[in-house]
Amino acid sequence: MTTTLENTKVTSSTQRNLVLVSGYYGFDNLGDEAILEEICAELKQLVSADDIVILSNSPSTTSSRFGVRAVDRWSFPGLIKLLPRTKLFISGGGGLFQDIVSTRSPIFYGLQIILARRLGAQTLCYAQGIGPLSTYVGEWAAQLAFKSCDRIIVRDKGSLKVVQSWNLPAELTADPVWRLEAKPVPGAITEQVAQARQTEGELIGLSLRSHKQFGAEELPLLARAMHAALPEKARIVPIALHPVQDNEILDQFIRIWEQHRPGAVARISSAEIERPSQWITYLSQLDMLVGMRLHANIMALKSGVPTVLITYDPKVAQVAEQFNAPTLNITNYGGAEGGLHIWSDTLKQAVRDREALSKTARERAEAARNLACQNFDILARILSMQSDSN
Repeated sequence: MTTTLENTKVTSSTQRNLVLVSGYYGFDNLGDEAILEEICAELKQLVSADDIVILSNSPSTTSSRFGVRAVDRWSFPGLIKLLPRTKLFISGGGGLFQDIVSTRSPIFYGLQIILARRLGAQTLCYAQGIGPLSTYVGEWAAQLAFKSCDRIIVRDKGSLKVVQSWNLPAELTADPVWRLEAKPVPGAITEQVAQARQTEGELIGLSLRSHKQFGAEELPLLARAMHAALPEKARIVPIALHPVQDNEILDQFIRIWEQHRPGAVARISSAEIERPSQWITYLSQLDMLVGMRLHANIMALKSGVPTVLITYDPKVAQVAEQFNAPTLNITNYGGAEGGLHIWSDTLKQAVRDREALSKTARERAEAARNLACQNFDILARILSMQSDSN
């Protein structure tokens, strides 16, 4: 599969045949890669794989993993060469338009949308989660970009309110990963899980990520709360969806955890997992998940795994509300002793209610999947209308 599209000449609008997809792709962030896997699966039902081009940080990896073309996301000259051949520019999904770290993200992705529109491509905001936008520049860049979108679909009610506050039309769907079909895991994973199961005790997945409000005070607090609440023989399974960001904080937690329960950790290597959809199968084998990463929670919930969500961000809080799921709030937990009491009680109740939580998860995940199917329906209508007009 080629990964570059060089020396392209355009003589008429009828030569627009590409669907160009932009997002946080090629960075080994499982959540974004899961979104991309679903986008590629949907697009392959509608256009030739040769006409799908992904803007990626690692074009060769993206191309080989998903069977589509990919180019360097950082090359604006390359982007400008492609846009005259692009019939649909897709921005999404995920949380591209936020300025938590800096305003570079909304400016970068916004400029892509504006360029695509100016050079004649149709533009689609695909299942975006918008915000937080806490700076004037960040919100201005996002608003300007969305004004250049022909169609806007968002994945949550909070994002819908933001777009509507800009007096722009938007439609509510759901995160694409709710529609992603689980794929079998490699045999090595199955063997590791089977070996972990030979020892009595539940397997409790733990998904953490680095965050400014989750550190020296919160990690020991979480370890103490889980020690107080989890069954005596339960073991922690570290889940790193973005190894660069997650491994360090997971290792810090495990060191603290093993002070309470030496050896009560089941380390399962995910190195042989090639596709995000295989993670759904992997996480489905857990007895429970305590999850901070949005897509760890989504994958567990869609498999009916009882899940306690660590809420640090509106997108995670909204999923917790949607599923009426137990939460550990790290942004407002009342300090060490009060937080310990609240968190341990929440975890104890979740352990007691595992069967009910699993049933609710399956029921509401099906509703979320049905809502996510609208993403595909909208794509199909856009591309069908374009075909009819050619």
